[in-house]
Amino acid sequence: MSYNRMRTNHNIEDKDWELIAKSIYDEKTELATDEQFDAVQNFLQDKKEMDQLLNLTEKVDLFFDLKKYSAQDAWEKVESRIHSQALVQPTKFRKLITNPIFRIAAAVLFAALLLVSGYEVVYKPAARSQLLEISATNQVLNTFTLPDGTLVSLNSDTKLKYPKKFGRNTREVTIEGEAFFEVKPDKNKPFIIHAGKAQIKVLGTSFNVSAYPETKQVEVIVETGKVQVLNKTTETLQTNELILTPGDKGTLVYSSNSLLKTTNQNPNFLAWKTHNLTFKATSLAEVIGNLEKVYKVNIRLADSRLNGLLLTAQFNDYSLDFILKVIETTFQIDAQKVNGQYILKARS
Repeated sequence: MSYNRMRTNHNIEDKDWELIAKSIYDEKTELATDEQFDAVQNFLQDKKEMDQLLNLTEKVDLFFDLKKYSAQDAWEKVESRIHSQALVQPTKFRKLITNPIFRIAAAVLFAALLLVSGYEVVYKPAARSQLLEISATNQVLNTFTLPDGTLVSLNSDTKLKYPKKFGRNTREVTIEGEAFFEVKPDKNKPFIIHAGKAQIKVLGTSFNVSAYPETKQVEVIVETGKVQVLNKTTETLQTNELILTPGDKGTLVYSSNSLLKTTNQNPNFLAWKTHNLTFKATSLAEVIGNLEKVYKVNIRLADSRLNGLLLTAQFNDYSLDFILKVIETTFQIDAQKVNGQYILKARS
């Protein structure tokens, strides 16, 4: 039905629009006077336009059933837009928006706008919720920038999931493995890491998270700032929250479902990323453990008596071969590589 005809038909008064709407939906009323009935019939005498209007209303009903949009909400949004332009033609629009037929047309218009702008209404939230994944297999990934500017480095065998775009209130990621975060400060949008059974929450700081599934624990060591660690599975009166500051280590132990706060005693917790190693009267067994983690190799002592040897040394981004040469010279032992594995044994 043409809008011009609706607007120029002066035989239909405001009080008759309700009768027209009811006629469209085949609703009977006994309240209509003969004069009103004649006016309505005269308005609806064009069968082609009547069929078009019926078809239009059916599409509106179908659209709202499928999309489950509220017709009232849709109308309120359209009406709001109309009122924003009321200063230009206040009288004309005030009369139009009180008419049921105009409401139907406005609802269809709003539905069309929803379809045209479907990316904003449907696809954009989906894009925000879509998770992307980066992973490091045999090598360390240094350094990756998240959508908010946060820097993250991944140790080997680590996966990080994050949204293409962070939400309005939080920045949330999920990690499996080990990573070092340098979170971009944002006091209005905390940064949240889901790591196994733990949740780590910060505003802006740098810290290391280790959450390899096979270790059955989550370890957080803070370098700068303040970090909150939560046990997401605690249902008892045990401590389920820790606040960590620089130098603190928080550990969530799965077997006991407990959170432990200690002072970090490992100067090499970040050596996997920096390759800077410090040993102060450290047993050779512990030295080997650090070298295996940093350089992704297997090292074995041929004689268990070598475990008790103590090494004091500092290596700043040196190669594994150089460090092994220092160990050989210091303790008069030999390092041999056999089938991809290093074997340390005393000289005969």
